[in-house]
Amino acid sequence: MKQKKNGRPIGLGSGLSSLLGAEVEKNSDNYKLIPLEFIKPGPWQPRKIFDKDELESLSNSIKKQGIIQPVILKSNDSVKNEYFIIAGERRWRACQLAKTHEIPAIIRNDISDEKIAELSLVENIQRSELNPIEEAEGYQSLLSKYNYTQEDISKAVGKSRSYIGNIIRLLSLSVKAKELLLEKKLSIGQVRPLIGHTDADIYLDIILKKRLNSRDVEELIKKGNIKSPKNKVKNIDIINLEKELAEITGLGINIDFDNLKKTGTIKLICKNLEEFNFIIEKFKN
Repeated sequence: MKQKKNGRPIGLGSGLSSLLGAEVEKNSDNYKLIPLEFIKPGPWQPRKIFDKDELESLSNSIKKQGIIQPVILKSNDSVKNEYFIIAGERRWRACQLAKTHEIPAIIRNDISDEKIAELSLVENIQRSELNPIEEAEGYQSLLSKYNYTQEDISKAVGKSRSYIGNIIRLLSLSVKAKELLLEKKLSIGQVRPLIGHTDADIYLDIILKKRLNSRDVEELIKKGNIKSPKNKVKNIDIINLEKELAEITGLGINIDFDNLKKTGTIKLICKNLEEFNFIIEKFKN
């Protein structure tokens, strides 16, 4: 576990609630009404996706009852009259929907960014509000920005080192695999065996088509020898682009795009020498 300068261990305990302590009186120097436009999400916040329906519901509640609990902010040392959110981003976003101009806030400039990052991550994990990718990014942030080890994180969040390591490895998945995971079309167990595979997206198509479970996926990976099909089904956007270019040029168009590598080729099909010369002249001009 990481140590404070005074030698005491930094414990994540019960998350942000352990940081707030007793309720702050409204006449306290730390209690202020802050304009919404002065506030920005904290760079330490692991949660990136917020449920629209939940925000709308909270917004309606704010319109009727106002803000019951203040948000917790920290001043931006680099910009005057700018604050980062430590806790309460949902309330801040809901206030914007409710078209309120100010929000009650407690200013806590005495807390280090490191401490906030820890507590914010644990708070969200305890509430199960993070998707797997956000959780992985939160762990990675502690490792890269705050010099934590996987052992530190393991003790802090109460999860095994192997769990921490496996979640972080999800960040190396392909864009398509991450999207399917976030959309809950596939589970962690189904995508984990694909980590490190260059043909991961081909496996994804097979998993979806055959509705393979986690064990089936592991068996599929063990067998290997999966090759990219020569006549694979093209994305509808690619097909429409081929048609559009064909209408413009009057030539046959074949686009082969690798969504994983983000590279591809465009093939112009000339039926005769006249069409061939036509396209050569276009390039020259």
